[in-house]
Amino acid sequence: MWVKLDRRDARTIAHYTGLLIVGVGLAMVVPLVTALVLKEWDPALDYLMGMGLSCAAGMALALSSPPNTPLNRTNALIVTALAWLAASLAAALPLAFSGNYGSYLDALFDAMSGLTTSGLTLVQDLDHLAMSHNMWRHFTHLIGGQGIVVAAVSIAIGLRGGAMSLYIAEGRDEKILPNVVHTTRFIWFVTAVYVVLGTVALTVVNLNLGMETARSGLHAFWATIATYDTGGFGPQSMNALYYHSWVFEFITVILMIGGTLNFNLHADVWRGDRKELFRNIEARAWGSNVLILVIFSTIGLAATTAFNGVPEILRKGVYHIFSANTGTGHQTLYAAQWAKDYGGLAMGAVILAMAFGGMASSTAGGIKALRLGLIAKGIVWRVRESLAPPSAVIKQRFHHLDDRDLTDSLLNSAFMVFILYMFSYITGGLIGAAYGYPIGDALFESVSAAANVGLSTGITNPAMPALLKIVYIVQMWAGRLEFVALLALFASLAIALRRRRAGRRSA
Repeated sequence: MWVKLDRRDARTIAHYTGLLIVGVGLAMVVPLVTALVLKEWDPALDYLMGMGLSCAAGMALALSSPPNTPLNRTNALIVTALAWLAASLAAALPLAFSGNYGSYLDALFDAMSGLTTSGLTLVQDLDHLAMSHNMWRHFTHLIGGQGIVVAAVSIAIGLRGGAMSLYIAEGRDEKILPNVVHTTRFIWFVTAVYVVLGTVALTVVNLNLGMETARSGLHAFWATIATYDTGGFGPQSMNALYYHSWVFEFITVILMIGGTLNFNLHADVWRGDRKELFRNIEARAWGSNVLILVIFSTIGLAATTAFNGVPEILRKGVYHIFSANTGTGHQTLYAAQWAKDYGGLAMGAVILAMAFGGMASSTAGGIKALRLGLIAKGIVWRVRESLAPPSAVIKQRFHHLDDRDLTDSLLNSAFMVFILYMFSYITGGLIGAAYGYPIGDALFESVSAAANVGLSTGITNPAMPALLKIVYIVQMWAGRLEFVALLALFASLAIALRRRRAGRRSA
């Protein structure tokens, strides 16, 4: 039975969505201060206008319902889906004002890409982009990587009445601490530790590469955010290739692993229970994925003549499998090299790595290792059942934070999300191919968008068709929410339209 929404539900949804838009507007203080400190006066005006418009629109929506209005699960799903779109619409405003985007659609593309930690970009002349705009692009990774709702709940901007419902709707159904506000603050604490350590380490690397002090620090901060939050934006058009440093790549791989770890695993490790990393089905499935795909990638690269010697083959193969599987999207190749030099088996391994993704309740995207582990366990379960006597009761157990029984409900849920991701990957690839792009490149780009990765063969550029830009925006949006919240939004809109049409006919 479908739940029908009334006007009170609509006001509640508008209220919480408005609060989240206000939160995005207030976050523009960071690039605004950056612009003022660096005397970038035109960008400063961009952020003043962006803040004003976002806060005004958000408050208008928030005033539609009183504070602490109760929020049920259905409304929370719709708020979550709308919040990511509304936040992107707001975050795009200063980017559109900057003049570095061909249209508002292009700015919206980058805002959605930043908040969903995808990393695909349509910015023009990135190498000469204002520092404050680069700060905002990377700061959207920090907001979206932990989750817009997590960011809002952690500072308690009027969301206490629906905090738990929103937290669950955003795909984080495992509480690390008993209180959801404390849980979100723990997530930010872990993030802060990684960001500080990563920024310090990469600043040292950049200084050794010859960068001036201020630029070294900013590049290090941005690279750390983009890597730990598995985002993939970079301040230079060459992305990670710009640094030409194996030390830079090693540090960013460590940050990638930190970003793709389930926050519950972070908590267990910090409590001293390091054995959980080796017993947990999700950690084991993720480790197996990476190992197998690194082997395939290495074999594929060894069959080409583009890279010289085993060290370079391993360096390129390992880095891009980690970048793809964690959803980070950093690359040390030119876009054209994916089809020309990487090619064949190695490129297939990278596509699979992007499609499978990292761990649940992390900053990573994709299908997630936990679901792949459950599906593998489910296959074993069904085989055992088929071989057992009819009277036997066969159970399949797995360990994820504690020992559990695999149930039909868990297995069906894993298969459903798996199928939805695969449908999105293939559909986006076919649409790209319909525009004349090679099918391999089109599938690569589609998987990168829907799995929120950011690696690109070059299809994503300001000149690509507007419809394809919209397709990738929807894929990034749906992939970040793992489809359920977005499907709930579309279903609610369809029901509301049908009721309206029915009312007109009866009148």
